[in-house]
Amino acid sequence: MKKIMVLVFTFLLAASIYAQSADVITDILDTKEVTFGQICYLTAVQLDYTDENSSYENAVIVMQEKGLVKAGKNAESAIPAVEVAYLFSKLWTIKGGLMYRVTKGSPRYVFKQFQRDGIIKSTIDPSELISGSDALSIYTACVSTYSDFDMASVSMEEM
Repeated sequence: MKKIMVLVFTFLLAASIYAQSADVITDILDTKEVTFGQICYLTAVQLDYTDENSSYENAVIVMQEKGLVKAGKNAESAIPAVEVAYLFSKLWTIKGGLMYRVTKGSPRYVFKQFQRDGIIKSTIDPSELISGSDALSIYTACVSTYSDFDMASVSMEEM
C-alpha cells in the first residue's frame, strides 16, 4: 500500500512540476528537514523566475531579489512550515479569509488559511521544521485545492 501511495504521489508531482528534474524531487523527498534552497527552487521554477537547471543557491537569490524571501537566508538552512506555506501561496490564487486579505497574504495568515483548507494539519506548529516529503505533500494538496489541474484528464494508458 505504501509503495502505491508513493507512486501516486510521485505521479502527481511529476504532472504538476513537469519541468523539474526527477533528481531534484528525489533529493527533496529524501530530506529530513526541507531547506530554503529546495522550496525556493520549486517556487522560482514554477513562477518562471529561473530555469530548471538553476541551483538551490541561485533560486534563493532570485527569490530574495523578488522580495519573497528575506535577505541573508542560506539555501542550506532548514525552512519552517510557515515559510513553506508562504512561498507556496505565491503559486496560486488563494481567496482566503478576512485577515488573509487584509494582510495581503502575510505568512502567519497564509499558514492559518492552509490549515483551514486542509492543506496543512492543524497539529503542525508554524515554526516546525518539516521533511521534504511533508513539503511535497503540502505542494500536492495545494495543486489539488487551488489549481485547475484535473486528475481525471490524465491518461494512465499512455505511460
